[in-house]
Amino acid sequence: MKRSELFLKLQKGMEQYKSKVKLNDNFDEKDKSVQYIMSRYNLENFNDLINSSYEELDDEVDEKELKDLENRIDEYFTLYSPDDEEFREFIKKISVYITFIAKKPLHPPGIKFSNGIMLYKKGDTYYCTGKSLFIKKKHSLCKYCIAQMNNIM
Repeated sequence: MKRSELFLKLQKGMEQYKSKVKLNDNFDEKDKSVQYIMSRYNLENFNDLINSSYEELDDEVDEKELKDLENRIDEYFTLYSPDDEEFREFIKKISVYITFIAKKPLHPPGIKFSNGIMLYKKGDTYYCTGKSLFIKKKHSLCKYCIAQMNNIM
């Protein structure tokens, strides 16, 4: 499947969320919680997805990798939030967009988790201090994140 085809499929799939997502949320810039930062990142990517045009992307998406990413997200939600099907599908579409279309890291640059793990950008490259730990886990999404491994904090 071409990236442009995947983009249009994702964009169409996000139509159902337009009425549910608050596009102009007044975020509290002082809030440094992981939940706040992830919500804002997901909103930014949602807005990019529904307001952009990517027809010129004619390279191919590896459909086996696409399916594997979707399966990993399903497995994560089955373990941690089995009853939230609608949110699972939203996050799946956002994650596929981030990974295969926007080619951005799955977590926003600057995020710091309570265990000291962080994702940051240096020059044009993204680094994650936790990727080397989590990429080994069975259903980790790290395999598909563009952030490079970095164990130095």
